[in-house]
Amino acid sequence: MKNLLLNVVLSLVLTISFSSQAKVFTCSGIITDVFSTFNTFEVRYERASGFELEPVIVYPEQTYLLAPILMAIAEGKNGSEYTLIIENRDGNDSRCHDGESENALIGLSKIN
Repeated sequence: MKNLLLNVVLSLVLTISFSSQAKVFTCSGIITDVFSTFNTFEVRYERASGFELEPVIVYPEQTYLLAPILMAIAEGKNGSEYTLIIENRDGNDSRCHDGESENALIGLSKIN
């Protein structure tokens, strides 16, 4: 069920994103922390091996993600991994660790 929901959300996001020329991609990782930065939130995550990945931003229009992020942080202490759906808002590289700090977190789903 979660995979179906993730596929539906990702398909919808990809459809919207292609029309606005944004890049949407997924990364897997353990969510480790969230920080408030002005009117946005910065989410930090890392690979299961401990390699820290580039933080992603939760912009005001995605603040509904904060409760799932907090749950993911708690579950991350037990090693739970998540798939993060990320929008690259500046149009540059779309890798998970690309040195960009404007990547927007637009969805997440726990990996079984």
